[in-house]
Amino acid sequence: MSLKDLLTPELFDEISKSAHDDGKCIEAQKDGPIKVKCPVCQKEIVYDVNNKYRPFCSERCKLIDLGAWANNERAITGGSMYEDDDAEMLNSPDLEKYHLKDEI
Repeated sequence: MSLKDLLTPELFDEISKSAHDDGKCIEAQKDGPIKVKCPVCQKEIVYDVNNKYRPFCSERCKLIDLGAWANNERAITGGSMYEDDDAEMLNSPDLEKYHLKDEI
């Protein structure tokens, strides 16, 4: 079973288009394997449950991507947490019990 089997065709196409910078849909035959490009090196691979590094082609590319996240070279864009609907709760006295105290 592949990812394509689990999604509606419309949702699969939407995800495919948003997952690729060039906006092109993943080319896949109806019952064939799904081929994607490794997000790091752009090598074409088969997206399959047997690939333990998916969506990456190798452990090397997986670790390069992890390092980019750890070095703040990648981030999920979004609004400030202070602009959230529940932002006023950040200043709640009840929240104090969850703050760590300096214990030396």
